[in-house]
Amino acid sequence: MFMLQVVRGARHLLFYLPWLALLGWLTSVAWFLCDDAFISFRYVRNLLEGHGLVFNPGEYVEGYSNFLWVLELAAIWGIFGVRPEQAAPWLSVVCTATTIAAMLWWVGRMPGMRHRSLVGWMALGLLCSSATFAVWTSGGGLETRQFTFFIVLAVVCLGLYRDNRWGLLAASLSLAAAAYTRPEGPLLAVCCFGWFAVQRACERRRLAGREFWADCSYLIAPFALLVAAHYLFRYSYYGEWLPNTYYAKHIRPWYESGFRYLEAAALETGLYLLLPLSWLALRARWQSQRDGTYGLALLCVVAHMAYALRIGGDHFEYRPLDFYWPLLAVPAAAGIVHLGVVTAGALRRMRAFVWGGGVITNPQAWALALFVPVLFYAGAMQGVLLFEGAAIRERIMLLHIELNEKNAGWLLAAPGMPMLVAISNDLRRQSTQQLVGFRFTEHRELANMQIQSWKPYEKAERGVIPDDALMAYGAPGIVGYYVVDLKIIDTHGLTDATVARNPVSKPNRKRYIAHDRSPPPGYLQQRGVNFHLSPPSSNEDRALFFANYAVKVAPDLWMPFNASDHQWVLERFADRDLAYKSPTDPAGNRFRLGDHRYIGEQFLGRFESGLDGWSVEGEAVTNHSEYRVWGMGRHVGPGFLTSYHPHKRDNATGKALSPEFSARADQYLAFLIAGGSGHDVGLRLLADGEQVAVWRGQNSARFALIVYPLADVADKRLRLDKHLQLELFDDSLGSWGHIMLDHVMLMRREAAGSQG
Repeated sequence: MFMLQVVRGARHLLFYLPWLALLGWLTSVAWFLCDDAFISFRYVRNLLEGHGLVFNPGEYVEGYSNFLWVLELAAIWGIFGVRPEQAAPWLSVVCTATTIAAMLWWVGRMPGMRHRSLVGWMALGLLCSSATFAVWTSGGGLETRQFTFFIVLAVVCLGLYRDNRWGLLAASLSLAAAAYTRPEGPLLAVCCFGWFAVQRACERRRLAGREFWADCSYLIAPFALLVAAHYLFRYSYYGEWLPNTYYAKHIRPWYESGFRYLEAAALETGLYLLLPLSWLALRARWQSQRDGTYGLALLCVVAHMAYALRIGGDHFEYRPLDFYWPLLAVPAAAGIVHLGVVTAGALRRMRAFVWGGGVITNPQAWALALFVPVLFYAGAMQGVLLFEGAAIRERIMLLHIELNEKNAGWLLAAPGMPMLVAISNDLRRQSTQQLVGFRFTEHRELANMQIQSWKPYEKAERGVIPDDALMAYGAPGIVGYYVVDLKIIDTHGLTDATVARNPVSKPNRKRYIAHDRSPPPGYLQQRGVNFHLSPPSSNEDRALFFANYAVKVAPDLWMPFNASDHQWVLERFADRDLAYKSPTDPAGNRFRLGDHRYIGEQFLGRFESGLDGWSVEGEAVTNHSEYRVWGMGRHVGPGFLTSYHPHKRDNATGKALSPEFSARADQYLAFLIAGGSGHDVGLRLLADGEQVAVWRGQNSARFALIVYPLADVADKRLRLDKHLQLELFDDSLGSWGHIMLDHVMLMRREAAGSQG
């Protein structure tokens, strides 16, 4: 008997193996971490170091919404020594495996299911071919897939074991764990409780009887007690009934954004097919067995869609919808099989009268014939988007992937696909402009850039940063995790209660989801923001080019920073080897490249505030210090010149022209530049009005240092003593149609070993 079970198990594994291999491949393509996960990781670190569940020691703000996930990662790090950025993706993989196991258990144990093996095989195919499901298999380090597992487990327990009180208890504990993992948990729990009561009523059981209320106590009481305990803990610990992230993200209902988000998801992931097929399966099963289990899956999905519609969707690529796919895969597959059975039956009845005996009437064959187009139309578009996004290996602001004949010609050849793709392109383009539904690539590349920049600080000596140093930053996750001792105010409010409650008056059409909040006027000054850290540098000279101060914190590792009070810096770093320059003295700006040292001689533009005498034409060019731009890196100080319009973004043009200056042939022009690489954006050097050199970005928000020898201009026999100007220009309306400039200087060069 045992050997027979082993053989059957091996046979089923081989049966399912191609789909599992496909999911593994798609997951490897979409593997990523995101900055938001590192916010939770910092809470984990502070908990293990004895500071409590806080982002900044002493500040009790619940800047996470995944309580159970944080506790699990803390336990894994504390017991096994596995860091959260390493453990979180693999924990998500484990949750994926258990989700699939629960789904297949559902198929294997559901009574009265026709063509059970085929339903299981097709359900697994619909799930494993979903690129969106693959994206959240690693989860970006977030708790997404764990929440999916608990919801699926609760639905399976209620579907199979609602007449068993241990099954009801398991469903209750699963729903409680889901509520501990994500804030939407209670909404789906209410759906489960309501469905249970309706199902019992439809089974003609007495709803007022002792047995019914005893069953309800097994289903509802454990959930209610555990969730109530969590809410009481939150209120006693943080002073709020809801997580701070709710206040930071929820401004007002945003139905127009939510509709675009859900419609794009429906077209891209095949929800427009999965939902009707699931309804068909529910109708057939209800008529034959009075079983509404599929109705529970549909109820959870539809109720959550109403929630997503109201809040406007999500900043991430269909992350909140992740539990839809395993819940709908089984009823959708059952619906396909039902259509196959109906089609085969109809053909069998008509065969003798119309075609004779040559017509295929095998229901499984017809089910497979229907499954192929469903699989294609549900998965092909998201698959193309996955691989197009995965191929991008640089930071792309406001990433929008346009499907067209060049990258998806085979897809557009399918009937109806040109229309679906055109609608999807338009919906995703509109959503992206308001930071809704960003592809995983955007988060992966931002995180990779941030990790590369900030991770070296892990080697730094602890205790170097003063206790009263405070920095304001818009993406605090990775910075806060690797720069352990630095206190940070999140300028979007996820980890700051005051910013999270600052009213937002702008209309919905000008909103950016999860990024609407900003500090109230004077709040940063009131809090005492006095410190701005830059990514580490390998030597003192390079550190001092990017900041006014630098401290050596490890061998070959310097910490560059700016501070608002020079005397404060001298006092706090009195026992350190502090290097600093005068921020207003060009000679204080120096750095080393190769075997040469460059010394500042004249500022042409610092852009710490205002335009430093540069004249502006058009509407695009302004100073970054006047508003916030997300995800910038490696500029000097709070300001820089940018043609990225605060509202029109890339859809604005203009230019900025520097005052005239003169230079010597032995001088060098040095500046920091970022932005687009197109021919119609950039910075040009004019001599007597003639362009003699031009520079552009690299389609990146990270600033690159340019050092240009003005002897090259002299070689053109153009006069250096007058009529030199720099022009920042932006004539582009396309993607990456902007340019950014900072810290423009004339410098002299000396040998690395010489004094200067």
